[in-house]
Order: sequence, then C-alpha cells, then structure tokens
Amino acid sequence: MSTNLPDQSVIVSIVIPCYNHGQYIQEALDSIDAQKINYPIEIIIVDDGSSDTDTLQKLDDLKQLNFTIIHQTNGGPGKARNTGIEIAVGKYILPLDADNKLNPDYINKAVPLLEKNKADIVYAAPVFFGDTSIKNRQFKVRPFDDLGLVTGNCADACAIFRKEVWVKNGGYDAFMPSYGFEDWDFWIAASKNNFVFHFINEKLYYYRIVQNSMIAAFDNKERTVIIHRYLAKKHADFFLEKLVKITYIRERYFYDLLRFPITPIIYLLYWMGILENTTKRAKKKYAHYEVVKND
Repeated sequence: MSTNLPDQSVIVSIVIPCYNHGQYIQEALDSIDAQKINYPIEIIIVDDGSSDTDTLQKLDDLKQLNFTIIHQTNGGPGKARNTGIEIAVGKYILPLDADNKLNPDYINKAVPLLEKNKADIVYAAPVFFGDTSIKNRQFKVRPFDDLGLVTGNCADACAIFRKEVWVKNGGYDAFMPSYGFEDWDFWIAASKNNFVFHFINEKLYYYRIVQNSMIAAFDNKERTVIIHRYLAKKHADFFLEKLVKITYIRERYFYDLLRFPITPIIYLLYWMGILENTTKRAKKKYAHYEVVKND
C-alpha cells in the first residue's frame, strides 16, 4: 500500500535511489511505517538504471501498488537523488538508500526542529547491521563542525533537510570522480551557504554493511586522495579558510595538521600555489582568535 498523499498535504518526501537492490527495498519500505510517523509523507523511488531482472520486477510490482517509480539511465546516487528531489513536493527531504532502513522516530524528532526554525538540516547516528564483522565500514557520525569538513564527512546522506538546501546547493554533484561521496560534497556546499545543522545524538536509522557497499571506496587510499583533491579544488575558498584558521589558532602548525588525514590536501593546496597567497588575509581575519599553546 502506498503512503503517497495529495501534494498539498506532504511534509516529508522520502527519496529512495535504487540500483539492483530489489532484494532489500521491501525492507526499506516496510521500515517506513506511516502509522507511526506523525507527519504526511510521500515516497519516491528512483531506479538508477538497474540491470537485475529481480529488481526490475520488484519495481514493477511496487508501481502496481501506486508507488512513484522513476526510471533513468545509470548515473549514480547523486543523480538519482536529484531526479527524485526535483519532483518532490514535501517541505523536507529525506534520502534513504534502498538497502537501509528507517526508524519512524527519525522524522518525528527532526520535523519539529525544522518547523521551529532551529535547523535547516537534521541528522542522526546509524545502527549498523548486515555484515557487521567488517569493522572498517562502520563510520562515526559527529556533531557538526565546519572545520571538520576539511578532514572528512560529518554525516551520512540519510538526513532530513529543507528542500531549499538542495535548491541553493545546486543539487548533489553527479559528476564526482567516485560514487559514494556526494553527501560530503553536499554538506560542504550547505555549510558554505550558511545553513544550520543539528545533530540528534540517537541511532535513528539502519545502515546495512555489505561487501560491495559505496563506503568500500574508503578502503582504497588512492581513491580517497582523488576525492580529497577534487573537493579541495572545487571548494578551494572553503578549504583554504578552514585550513588557515586551523593552522593560525594552533601554534604548532604542521604538527597539528598532520594529526589529521588530510596531508594530500595540504600538498595540493601548496601545489596550487594558493595557500600561501591567502595566509596574510586569513591571519588578519582571524586575528582575534587566541593562539592555543601546546606545551
């Protein structure tokens, strides 16, 4: 049974990209228990060019149940989310991967924060399930810190945010050199656009760990360096401002920087010849910060 409602009543649009995840998507849909969610929702499923016959059959079955199904050629999760969000009518957007699951309390706790204008983006921690023996696929979600975004992502894509965040960000980057990092880029763009983040320190969704998951890309150091370089170049002003701020408010410049896994970014910025050129401007801007002594 579809949970889609007339346009004017929708508060949250749940957008589910699906690529050959027919074996999991029913679990995702079952987890969206409309009876336990206090706000009207719609569900939009975007088939990202699935080639698996079981997945295609499952999507056809869901279409017969009046679920909104959009088919597109394969373009990755960023493009699939953009396709779904573009037609979404809800005030708020919740991307949910087809192999993950939702705790209905996520929406119930996030929407009041958004409605009271206490945040533009609300995110929470996950419960890991599936092959939990793969420890290096389990990531930490932390309270928002714009400085921390230069060293790594702060939140998974499964967050609830105003649709205007997506609009002002220009959508998800569908042309990143590797799938699975679109959310990191999206949060950097949101921070640059001065949107307010709020972290609910509770486990409110379920993240499935499988051998071939997107986060497996983090296991490849070369690929991680490529992503760092791509983001540092795309968001050069943001990275420079945050990096210079970090270095200026800490006395032991390279000692502290090298504690973070961003050495490739440091090299890249010097290679681009722009870090040194902005140091004086940044020092003037942050002159009021107290230098932290490292004894």
